Amino acid sequence: MRDQFPLATGFIISCPVSDKTGSPVREIRSRGNIPLVLQEDVLIELKRSDLLESWRSACNIGRQKAQALMASAANRIAGALEDEDTCDIGALAEDMTAFFLLAVREKGMDVAQAARSCTLAWREDTAEHLSVSRY
Repeated sequence: MRDQFPLATGFIISCPVSDKTGSPVREIRSRGNIPLVLQEDVLIELKRSDLLESWRSACNIGRQKAQALMASAANRIAGALEDEDTCDIGALAEDMTAFFLLAVREKGMDVAQAARSCTLAWREDTAEHLSVSRY
């Protein structure tokens, strides 16, 4: 997975709007859930009810702790990308979800808007580790 990513020290998680007819992203959206894509390799489905519950939890964490948790999740995601053979997909899905929510909070975005479409890029080798793009 790492070789396909142009940023040697980071990753991208996106929440795409939709995709081709019959694609997993479109199917997830049709169920009212949120697709999260790590690079172009890992797709997880986040239930809307889980998103809202986790969002409330993320908002109740202090800013410094939230930043530390986001960085820890980012490090675990980067580690999974480097060693995909031993990657635990369940743990990776939890880290992707935590990173997504904490990054959205960090950037002051509305979670409903972010769940419709956004891209989060994490780069360890820059002063500003997190960048966000909205479609």
